[in-house]
Amino acid sequence: MLAVSRFLVRYILPWFIRICGWVSAFGIFYYTLWVLVLVFGSIREPWRRKRDFALAAGYHLYVMMPMLSEAGVVNSTLSKFLENTTSIDQITLLVIDDGSDDGTGDLIKQFIAAHHCEKKIALLQRFKPNAQTGKGNALNFGLNYIRKLASTDHERTIVGVLDADAVMKEKDFKNVILEYVVHPQLALLQTKVRMIKVHNWLELMQDVEFATVNDWIQRVRNVIGNAAASGNGQFIRLSAMDDKQNPWGNALLEDFEFSTNFLLKGAQTKYCSDIVVYQEAVNKTKPFIRQRSRWVQGGLDCAQKYFSRVVKSPELGFWAKFEMVFFMLLPFFTVLVGFSNLVILLYACGHFIHFIGLFVFLLGAVTALSYYMAFKYALNDFRISPKLVIICSTMTIYNVILFPAILIAFYRKITGASSWIKTAHGVQS
Repeated sequence: MLAVSRFLVRYILPWFIRICGWVSAFGIFYYTLWVLVLVFGSIREPWRRKRDFALAAGYHLYVMMPMLSEAGVVNSTLSKFLENTTSIDQITLLVIDDGSDDGTGDLIKQFIAAHHCEKKIALLQRFKPNAQTGKGNALNFGLNYIRKLASTDHERTIVGVLDADAVMKEKDFKNVILEYVVHPQLALLQTKVRMIKVHNWLELMQDVEFATVNDWIQRVRNVIGNAAASGNGQFIRLSAMDDKQNPWGNALLEDFEFSTNFLLKGAQTKYCSDIVVYQEAVNKTKPFIRQRSRWVQGGLDCAQKYFSRVVKSPELGFWAKFEMVFFMLLPFFTVLVGFSNLVILLYACGHFIHFIGLFVFLLGAVTALSYYMAFKYALNDFRISPKLVIICSTMTIYNVILFPAILIAFYRKITGASSWIKTAHGVQS
């Protein structure tokens, strides 16, 4: 036994550390390159074009909002919707109660009756056993209702998807419609996502993530031609879905699957960073990890289903394919590089003097990126401060928290678990 241990330490361990070193080095190089692309792509802020809403005559926007046991946010969400759409006649909210068991449907009915807003808000209800079969099925149910409306002009009809906690301002609703007016070929539009309010570090980091990193990724996708839907705040021209009876699938990342199908058929997609949808942040670590594990598992589902189709697609350019393949393989890449980084970190701690140059480089890179993220994030609200820079420097800790979500997603994928891990809304209130 002692001889085996000596053999492992003398021959196997050095090779193991060397392999982990190469993987770690490649990961650092690749992530550094990726961050540089995002940073250079985000230096110039998008042009905020003034839009004339008078051009939107004849267009109608139907917003679908699936709700499953959302009693905690019904009144606040619907109230804000009415408040922000008072001057917009051509907008209708379709609230889809997906078999809620907490009285959500009754609360919606009471709200509509109390505010006399039958022309503005409609309730669609699904009941078991047809209900609670996935968000995709709920959206297809709402879409089929829209298609049956006799006055629907498919070219001038826009279908939106908002989460149960979503809030959009009046100007943002108007700008969504106008994007379709001025871009006749536009099939899918994704808005920027922000958090409504932040009360703690975890919530603030989610807002920083969506306002900077996610925003930069989508802006790069605009350039290479593969802007993707992000679930909350996606809008689609109805005529772009005429070729498919039920365009939404039930992948756990139904938004990426939906937009991937659009891209594979050559449809035009776009991301607008000056149109914003606000949502609640997850305020505790455990439900946050559960939420992200669903997102990761949904990405694995899409990789299994669409990898070869993306690679072979004649409609996608090289860089669009490259980015989409990287996104689908990111969980595998992150686990492999993350494990290798941990091994090398432990080794480096015992040989600090040999790795001091690497530590200095990483510290400098993290500091520079933190300052840049804080600066860009502050541009949204004009509140740059040293405290904000320090908070942004903890993005590494935030990423470490995300790592268990990847492991959970792999475990659920391997064991065949496919239940929808729902994000709770209205918990703070």
